[in-house]
Amino acid sequence: MDFKKLFISNKAVSPVIGVVLMVAITVILAAAIGSTVFGQGTARSAPQANLDIRAGDIYVDGGNGADTAASVKIEHLGGDSINFKTDGTTKIMVSVDGKDSKKLDSSTIKADLGVLSVGDVKDLRLIEEDNNADGEGPYLKEVIRGSIVNIKIIDLKTNQLICDKTVRF
Repeated sequence: MDFKKLFISNKAVSPVIGVVLMVAITVILAAAIGSTVFGQGTARSAPQANLDIRAGDIYVDGGNGADTAASVKIEHLGGDSINFKTDGTTKIMVSVDGKDSKKLDSSTIKADLGVLSVGDVKDLRLIEEDNNADGEGPYLKEVIRGSIVNIKIIDLKTNQLICDKTVRF
C-alpha cells in the first residue's frame, strides 16, 4: 500500500466529516432535550378540597371570664380527602384579629379531624402548638365574641394552601 497516494486523493473527506459532525450534534441535542423533559418527574399538587369553616362554641371557664376556649366547625363539601393523621402532611395556622399567625397543636388536629372526607363535619378546638412538649398546648385565649379569626390549612409536602377562610365569632 502506497501512503503517498492515500493522502493525495482527499475528494470525499470533507462531506464525510460534515455528516459525522451533524449526526453527533443531533444525538447530543436529542439527549439533552430528552433528559430535560423526562427528568422533571411528575408535578405534585396539594389536595383539592372545598371546605366550609364556621365559628363553633366559645367556652368561658370560671366566673372571672379569664380563660376562654374556642372551636370551629369544618365541613368537607367536596374534593379530595385531607389527611391530618400523618405527621408532616398538613398544618393549620390561625391568626386572631390580624395578629401574628399561630400553629395549631398537631396532636389536637389529629384527634379532632383525623382524615377529613366528603360529607364530614368535625369540630376543631383552637389549641396552640405546645413548644414545651408537656402535652396539650394552651387554648387561643384571644378568641372572644366579635373576634375575626383567619384559618389557613397548608399542605406541607407541596407547601401549597388548601384552604384560607375568615370566620367571625
